[in-house]
Amino acid sequence: MTHPKFVSLTLAACLAAWAALSPPLSAEGFVAETPEAAAADADFPLQGEYVAPHVGYQIVALGDGQFEIVRYNGGLPGAGWDGTERQAGEDDSAGVRDLIAAQSLKRVERASPTLGASPPSEAIVLFDGTQRSLEEHWQPGAAMTPDGLLISGATSRDTFADYSLHVEFRTPWMPEARGQGRGNSGVYHQGRYETQVLDSFGLEGRDNECGGLYSVRAPDLNMCLPPLAWQTYDVDFTAARWDAEGKRTAPARITVRLNGVVVHQSADIPGPTTAAPVAETREPGPIHLQDHGNPVRYRNIWIVRRDAEREARRPIVPAFERFHAGSGETATAGGRLLISELGCANCHAELAARLTSQSLRSGPVLDGVGQRARAEWLAKFIEAPHAVKPGTTMPALFDGMDDEQRRREVQALVSFLTRGASPPTRSGDRGAGQRGEALFREIGCVACHAPRSVDGAPAPVVNPGATVPLPELPAKYTTMSLAAFLRAPHAVRPGGRMPAFGLNDREALELASYLVGDSVSRGRPNVRFASYNGNWDNLPDFEALTPRRTGLARGLDLGVARRGNNFGIRFDAWWNLERTGQYRFFLGSDDGSRLWIDGVEVVANDGVHPHQENVGRAQLTAGVHHVRVDYFQGGGEWTLTLDFDGSGFPRQSLEPFLKPSEEEALAPPSATPVEADGFAVDLSLVDEGRRLFQERGCAACHQATEEGGPLLPTRVVPSINSAQLEAGCLAPEGASSSMAPRFGLNANQRAALRSALEGPPAVPADHRASLVETLSTFNCYACHQREGTGGPERDRNPLFLTDIPEMGDEGRIPPPLDGVGDKLREDWLRHVLRNGAKDRPYMKSRMPQFEGLDADRVAQAFIAVDRRESEIAPPVLDEAPHRVQAAGRKLAGNGGLACVKCHTFGQYPASGIQAINLQTMARRVREDWFHRYLVDPQQFRPGTRMPTTFIDGVSAVADVYEGSPELQTAALWTWLLQGEQAGVPEGVLGESIELIPAEAPILYRNFLAGLSPRGIAVGYPERAHLAWDAERMSLALVWHGRFLDAGKHWTGRGVGTQGPLGDHIMRIDATTPIAELASRDAAWPMQNPREAGYAFRGYRLDGAGRPTFRYDVPLGSDGARRAQVEDSPIPAPDLSLAGDPGFRRTLRLTAEGQVENLYFRAAQGERIEPAADGRAYVVDGLWQVRVLSDDARMFVRESNGRSELLLPLRFENGVAEVVEEILW
Repeated sequence: MTHPKFVSLTLAACLAAWAALSPPLSAEGFVAETPEAAAADADFPLQGEYVAPHVGYQIVALGDGQFEIVRYNGGLPGAGWDGTERQAGEDDSAGVRDLIAAQSLKRVERASPTLGASPPSEAIVLFDGTQRSLEEHWQPGAAMTPDGLLISGATSRDTFADYSLHVEFRTPWMPEARGQGRGNSGVYHQGRYETQVLDSFGLEGRDNECGGLYSVRAPDLNMCLPPLAWQTYDVDFTAARWDAEGKRTAPARITVRLNGVVVHQSADIPGPTTAAPVAETREPGPIHLQDHGNPVRYRNIWIVRRDAEREARRPIVPAFERFHAGSGETATAGGRLLISELGCANCHAELAARLTSQSLRSGPVLDGVGQRARAEWLAKFIEAPHAVKPGTTMPALFDGMDDEQRRREVQALVSFLTRGASPPTRSGDRGAGQRGEALFREIGCVACHAPRSVDGAPAPVVNPGATVPLPELPAKYTTMSLAAFLRAPHAVRPGGRMPAFGLNDREALELASYLVGDSVSRGRPNVRFASYNGNWDNLPDFEALTPRRTGLARGLDLGVARRGNNFGIRFDAWWNLERTGQYRFFLGSDDGSRLWIDGVEVVANDGVHPHQENVGRAQLTAGVHHVRVDYFQGGGEWTLTLDFDGSGFPRQSLEPFLKPSEEEALAPPSATPVEADGFAVDLSLVDEGRRLFQERGCAACHQATEEGGPLLPTRVVPSINSAQLEAGCLAPEGASSSMAPRFGLNANQRAALRSALEGPPAVPADHRASLVETLSTFNCYACHQREGTGGPERDRNPLFLTDIPEMGDEGRIPPPLDGVGDKLREDWLRHVLRNGAKDRPYMKSRMPQFEGLDADRVAQAFIAVDRRESEIAPPVLDEAPHRVQAAGRKLAGNGGLACVKCHTFGQYPASGIQAINLQTMARRVREDWFHRYLVDPQQFRPGTRMPTTFIDGVSAVADVYEGSPELQTAALWTWLLQGEQAGVPEGVLGESIELIPAEAPILYRNFLAGLSPRGIAVGYPERAHLAWDAERMSLALVWHGRFLDAGKHWTGRGVGTQGPLGDHIMRIDATTPIAELASRDAAWPMQNPREAGYAFRGYRLDGAGRPTFRYDVPLGSDGARRAQVEDSPIPAPDLSLAGDPGFRRTLRLTAEGQVENLYFRAAQGERIEPAADGRAYVVDGLWQVRVLSDDARMFVRESNGRSELLLPLRFENGVAEVVEEILW
């Protein structure tokens, strides 16, 4: 019998051991604070995140072997999910295991990219796992676990205003808990505003869940990871602003990254959130980690005090802000990016070794800058770049000197750069500005630049860190100077970061009119107007009409009519002309306009028409002149411009010179005609400015050319070493009094630069790294995603627009670049990189041109990383190409695979969505990729609306190549290879007038593609058709199937040429087949037959309505004698090839007297070979010709680099006859 005490001790020991080994229990059921403790629950290793191609799953443990299964199309949240509705359901552990096995799901354990981020040197480390940090930075009552984790329920001793905060937290394992009882805590900023901490794994993402601003705003995306995974908050907090009387003038604002993903972007917090321990005042507040009774743990907490206003002026490099600003593991890569984009290597030459040549960035070219930018703006910008243009990468060069020296040096530099030049001005018009607004919103400007207010609505809030800053454009540019820059940005910014959008002159002016306006529209009214309503085709007699409105306008502002259509305006003004002379006037308008000066018509531009410009001249004396402009608008767009030049005046707008009355025109001017710049250029300072340009280092980044060569910097810049990483350019704001450039870097930027400078040279060693660098440097990630990185940010995503909403994101968002080196042909890839593209007309955004991009290097990198080749080569079809093309055409049409239901075909729209033009496919994509893509489009572009062509490897079209997917794909490709020459597939001629020769032949005389304007098409009931050229006296084309569409010529204005509707289109004669040769070796005449004396004599019809074409052939050197030719091509079903009839062509020639050296050219091509039967010849492997004549007289020869089949003609009794059989 066991001793009771021993029993008791043994029982106690057993109970203690059981407690240590068994899951802890609470009111919420099983609770584990560590992964080791959670492992005792069989559900723990099963829960988590899983992926398969194009899909993601979150398996959420509910306790007792039950799980919620959440499915995401495309991938996991923040890693491929396409944003469509999540699908959720419950199952037990067996069902979860079955799902994992059935879909071959792979378990993934994601980690925040900022996990373990090291604090910058300026940071206050609030908690690092040491007792010292706990005691120094946390108020009494704060506690930590034995393993060095901070327990929730802690408040910092330090208080803060604006700051950047990094926090790492871990929620416990509580599978049976629900809602706010499941891993609840919170980070209270200033003790007032809570970012919620909760085990929200797999939930929808509400304002009371992880990532939410509690009771204020839900996160943009639920980025919560599974319980017991360490997670991160990276927060930029801006405190509320208050006036001197204690009234709040602006709410607190916060940007929150949960696990590296922005879930709140510059979100306003209207007031303290629920249960805030600190009241809202102007005073700084602490960091408070809420205790909600759950064992949430914290670690690695550090904070950097910041001045939000100063931080807003930091240099903005979008890719750094998006992918590297949180420090962590990508700090070194982010530092290299900053070295590139801040132009560090321009001064510190040794840094070029850390970059590729692609990354070396220069500043704008300053040659002629006075004609682009206003001198006053240049002076302000050079003196204080970060104040004038917050976010600029231009450093401040004059902070280390006194005010007097600074002003003098700036004046000298601007005087040197401008030499007194000023940018040209002109007035815009309201219509141009409105169209420019649409361009700015649509073509892609807002992918990089901040969107603006539309129709008075607040501008969309976007990430300012990912926004390339713009200066106050009207202060810098005139409409004309900005338009010139927008047309050719690379001429000024050769680094290529600002791409060209292929703007024409009008678009550039419209966009500039929106962005800048002009001095007239911003100035006081200076023109009298009277507006009228009416519907006219020409300018009315305004004297006979009663105006609807009168008043003063700013220039020739058409907006004063307050109508969109059917109005007229008369503008009257006075011009005090300084010089007598001959002047030209340029009057442009849409619709009609007329210019009068002193009652004399100078320019007429009347009628309804798109914008056009007419020019007139006038001899004018110095003094005041009355200027009148009449205008009417008949519908559609509306524009009006008036420029002048002459007598020493360069071409410019007349509008700034106008006054609303003769008295005002005579009054002494208070300013120059162009708006006063407010900056005094001192030409005596030009030499000093030139010296400063070189000495201060401007010449290191900027080009300024004199006497044919660029000015070089004379400033000696020391090499960077580890001892200088806290000084010079890298010194914190206010910490240095040196003359080093001041970039306004924030703590993250300085830390990233130090990380890159301390590390070894890191030029990308492989193609993949090179691509990442390029896509970051040129901000390609603003539009495109590749390998899970980039693409439009969530706040910018809605700004991408489409003409076809039914296409979804595929019609709005520029395509991902995954596999682009596999997909695109190398020549097309280079073309797109060099020149941009517009292959998706339904997508408003344009692919711009990056002239500074090394297209060859980037294309090679894409190919090296992406290129894949199929193990099985595409099949080769043992059939004539034109028959394969016909099969491909059938497959593309409505009777086949119906490609044309969604894809356009050249000028022809699709019947459904208007996807990429089929005619461009073969010049864009690779054949190998095309074969693989048709099998499974979703594999190449998840979420695409392109259906699987061959479901389960079976074609729905069984009568083409016996339904073989491989052969059908090869046929489609062969048809696509023809590009614009491919036959029109069935189903795209929505408004066609198809001519069908059902019972009798149809003759169609009109403009036919590939023929002279004298073409004659003949359609036959046998479905073998021809086109005969009456200019060249030749049988030009033959084809099978459908005949012609007359819709183009019989509707509207009837312009353009029309090609055959059918298949197997074959060119027979290039010119007349009958010619007189000096010898059998003489070249076939290439001269136009009509010019050589041939004469078309029309045609006659036989009893069945079939034409015989008649023409004369000149004989002899003088052409006085003639041979008459009758050419009768008739369909011959007995010559059938694969069921399609051939043609039997009879040529009958008559002539008087002896005829010698007259030849019939039966065929010509690259090669002509005898057919297998020995009776016919095969031309280029495409068609067969047989001449029923004495074969001994026929011969094949080479002439002009081509093969020809010739037959000498033999006349008997003045008649020669040839019968030719054509099969194809």
